[in-house]
Amino acid sequence: MQCCSSPNATVCVVDATSSEDVSALYAPWLERRWHVVTCNKKVNSGNLEYYTRCMDATKNGGGKWFVEATIGAGLPIVSTLRTLVATGDEIESVQGIFSGTMSFLFNTWDGESAFSETVALAKAAGYTEPDPREDLNGLDVARKVVIAARECGVALSLDDVVVQSMVPSELASCSADEFLERYAENDAAMAQAAANASKKGCVLRFVGHVDVKARSASVRLVEFAKAHPFATLSGADNIFEIKTARYGPTGGSTPLIVRGPGAGAAVTAAGVFGDIVGLAKNLSLA
Repeated sequence: MQCCSSPNATVCVVDATSSEDVSALYAPWLERRWHVVTCNKKVNSGNLEYYTRCMDATKNGGGKWFVEATIGAGLPIVSTLRTLVATGDEIESVQGIFSGTMSFLFNTWDGESAFSETVALAKAAGYTEPDPREDLNGLDVARKVVIAARECGVALSLDDVVVQSMVPSELASCSADEFLERYAENDAAMAQAAANASKKGCVLRFVGHVDVKARSASVRLVEFAKAHPFATLSGADNIFEIKTARYGPTGGSTPLIVRGPGAGAAVTAAGVFGDIVGLAKNLSLA
């Protein structure tokens, strides 16, 4: 495009894909002073060296990089973390139910019926990927955890995140059809985990956690008391708990909670469009 060839043109690239080929162009775009708005998690959860190159470009006169929709779709997670850091607060931890799919599964499953049946129902309703292992293995949550960690100043990579996969190792490499046929083999273990939690008055939730002080992160199945905010979710909502020097026990307060729909075309589009509006205001174009 002719406008893009002009060194004085204001260019904003909106990446609504999950493509690594597209995200591989972020650094040269930013270095060219083009702006990038994205819901694509590949760069800000990917190779740390390339991520640092992109961040350096934005800090050294390059384009602006907006990534709100990479966690929680339209929920204000990235912007909240950045505001806390910018205003001098000290983030201690971030934990949350980062996946709408995993939220739906554990909000729907009663702990007594077969967990594999809940997965099958979620797949039929379109809540999971065509191969549910892409949700159950925890890697999508791990990417979002890495993004949250980096926003808190912790330079983690995906390999640094301890992930408890909900996919048994013996079913990790078979076909998707075989996985669906055999996932019932895992029902007894899941039922036992739910029963153990129930005896303590708890429920199970699939949670991502960043410990800023320890500079560590995990994705795992966690027990929560039934009165805990994580236990009272419905549908496919996301929820995030942020503890800081101001918000939480350290500050004699309660943690900061952000809750709402964290998946779906409409809310993801809202997150992306919100970043475009923010860029326009930043550039005094709106």
